[in-house]
Amino acid sequence: MLMRMNRHETIIIGGGPIGLEIAASLQIAGNDCIVLDSGAIGSTIDRLFPPNTRFFSSPERLEIAGVACSTVEQEKITREEYLCYLRQVVDTVGIDIRTFHHVETIHRSDDGFDLEARTRSGACRRFRTDRLVLATGGMARVRTLGIDGESLPHVRHELGDPHQYHGRRVLIVGGRNSACEAAIRCWRSGAHVHLCHRNEVVNERVKYWIRPELIALMEEGRITEHAQTTLERITEDDVQLVSAGTGETTRLEVDDVLLMIGYEHDPSMMHHLGVRTDAANGAPLFDIDTMGTNVDNLHVAGTATAGTQDRFRVYIENCHIHAERIASAITGTDSPEASNGRLLEES
Repeated sequence: MLMRMNRHETIIIGGGPIGLEIAASLQIAGNDCIVLDSGAIGSTIDRLFPPNTRFFSSPERLEIAGVACSTVEQEKITREEYLCYLRQVVDTVGIDIRTFHHVETIHRSDDGFDLEARTRSGACRRFRTDRLVLATGGMARVRTLGIDGESLPHVRHELGDPHQYHGRRVLIVGGRNSACEAAIRCWRSGAHVHLCHRNEVVNERVKYWIRPELIALMEEGRITEHAQTTLERITEDDVQLVSAGTGETTRLEVDDVLLMIGYEHDPSMMHHLGVRTDAANGAPLFDIDTMGTNVDNLHVAGTATAGTQDRFRVYIENCHIHAERIASAITGTDSPEASNGRLLEES
């Protein structure tokens, strides 16, 4: 039985904030576009952010599609509040998004791109489009240490709900935002927390409302810090830590290991389509005015433009211009000029 081919002028892969903002801009201009995402709306936020995580950026800097974003407390917005906001934008603007549509194959054709996507139920859907936008983000896969025991079932890369760690001995590896926030939240949930990182002190760019509290908890002995230390081995019962300064080995009995050491960009889809990328971090090469790549009618947007980021310089709030540039390139209108914006410590 032949599957019906769904034809659209533009298909955006990635239903995060920037992918939705591009769709809204194109829709307003009368372009027939849809969004495909392998998960839910805002899937990276949905999957990777622990419950009640607060964004670094202020709500107004996260607004998309001209829809106001505010909170009752007039504070930083939480994961749950922002996901609710994104759902409201989709409903208000009427964005056509197909969630849980995992794109399995893309082929270039004479008149555009042919895609096949697999739904959560296992059904196959076929699409054809004139233009393709990749807004796939930069956190497709976790970074690994390459050590023994890293694949054991009690080793995780996402915090999840801290409630699960009550009364358990938890080793958290990492010295940046996610690790530091996880350490505090696990301790508040009643866990016995050890924090292992390679630096002499916790990274100075950790969120300003987290770093002082974490340092105080470590100084008070409520959270045990293992500074200038690396994790060398994990077993079912313990871990082996090695001091960078002395080379001394420490055996530590733990129940859970959280490797909060970041994520990597996956450039495989771009490579498959022939997009040129930076050899060092996998970032695509593109025209800054149109966000177009070397492949005709293929654009990139959002954090996918930065590849793997060791220090985040590309994030939601400075990617809004991508949506305007792509919409202008596709609809043939004048491209907007970038605004310098406000230079705030939160960025």
